[in-house]
Amino acid sequence: MNSLFKNRFNAHLIEMTKYLKYVFNDFFVIALMFIFGGLLYEYSIAIKHLSIGIWWGQPLVLIILFISLQLGGLANFIKKADYVFLLPQEKQFYNYFNSAMKYSYVMASIIQIFIWLILIPLISKTFANFSKVYIILLLISLLVNKYIILGTSFIDMYNNFSNKRNLIFKIFFPIISLSIFIWLSDILSIALSLIVLGYIIVLKKRCISLSIHWNKVINNENSRMHRIYQFFNMFTDVPMLDGKVKRRKYLDPFLKLFKNDNVFSYLFIRGIFRDKEISGLYTRLSLIGSLLILFINNKYVVILLSMLFIYLIVFQMIPYYFNFDENVFTYIYPISNKNKLSSFVNIINKLMYLTIALFFVVSIFSNGVYTALILLIIDLVELLLLTHVYMNKKINKAELKS
Repeated sequence: MNSLFKNRFNAHLIEMTKYLKYVFNDFFVIALMFIFGGLLYEYSIAIKHLSIGIWWGQPLVLIILFISLQLGGLANFIKKADYVFLLPQEKQFYNYFNSAMKYSYVMASIIQIFIWLILIPLISKTFANFSKVYIILLLISLLVNKYIILGTSFIDMYNNFSNKRNLIFKIFFPIISLSIFIWLSDILSIALSLIVLGYIIVLKKRCISLSIHWNKVINNENSRMHRIYQFFNMFTDVPMLDGKVKRRKYLDPFLKLFKNDNVFSYLFIRGIFRDKEISGLYTRLSLIGSLLILFINNKYVVILLSMLFIYLIVFQMIPYYFNFDENVFTYIYPISNKNKLSSFVNIINKLMYLTIALFFVVSIFSNGVYTALILLIIDLVELLLLTHVYMNKKINKAELKS
């Protein structure tokens, strides 16, 4: 089973590396440098203006630490076919899941350490009882609580924990433990966490004689990978994501804003509204970009961010042009490819006008009217180049290949 996990892990690593090269392209890496540079600059300025004992400092740290503990789930790399072909070796899967647990804990610990490092300046500035020992004990508390959460997920693969039990160990206990650490006693909090950790380890060892809940294990892994693929889908096309269609009546009034003078205009806008993947991607990127622009008070970083998100959205919308190519009935319409492309460009432009307008409004609040106007002009010029030059060239090149 150890060799099986290594093979699965290596295959997973190769797959992630393949997609990460699209995520961390030169353009995005440069943008990330500006984004993190701008955020850290704003963070350092905000820290300087804080005072010890500020009332919202401790609750904010509690919320951030609790959210960080929910990041990084148990990765098991189980395939649907394992339920059939590896069922006779079910008892040996305990060692396999142990390896998965170790890998998941290492990855989750990296996240905890990263967030812990970021929070040190905030804690040192707002906590009256701050000391080197206190901050090291906080990291220990985070790592122990994270093991408890992952251990609960491990046991749940065998013991079928009830929803109440999952809530206790994954939600309520971390909140209680961190609250005790921040407001009462750090030693008491760690002692309580260690007691619960011992209980989880005992339950975990008993799982070796239990049967695996295969459906739950497979569904959890599929859900985890789906979230990862959704992230990668912001940067490149991911074939593993199956498009799901959902009727959204509340969006019907917005259809009047879009040109419906031919069949493809009708198909494209309704398809985009109803397809969960493409509409979700457009909504997520627009909202994430807006939030970043809203909280960054640096005109150069804000303008670069808006350009980055405009590019990402348009780039990810381009493959939707070919979405209806497998429908044989679209070939009998007396509409040329030129009109089809014109309809698609028109739809994308109008969707992007909404995003640019949103960026413009939030940038007024964060950086003022002057910067917002510059952002608006630059984004409109970028959109014009993307939809009338880059998009035309990319689609025409793809059609020639096909």
